[in-house]
Amino acid sequence: MQNECAWYDPSCALSWLANEIKALFLWIYEGILSGILGILSAIPVPDFLTNLPTFTIPPSVAWFADAFNLTFGLSIIVSAYTVRFIIRRLPFIG
Repeated sequence: MQNECAWYDPSCALSWLANEIKALFLWIYEGILSGILGILSAIPVPDFLTNLPTFTIPPSVAWFADAFNLTFGLSIIVSAYTVRFIIRRLPFIG
């Protein structure tokens, strides 16, 4: 009985309304992402990419990449360049 609100408690009704609005925005966001995923999955793979050989990294290079945490550093660099590209496209900012 702790979860039920009294009729004279407006904070409980407002928190319920805030949760419902957040759920609505999450539902819309999920729908947009599902639509984008559907569009991207409908794009066919080009023929020249289907028969590519697999490449392997030599063990010494893989050890250095792991020691310097290269994957994390590259992901930060790519993210920074992506954000910079997006900010440059915003009017009155970039």
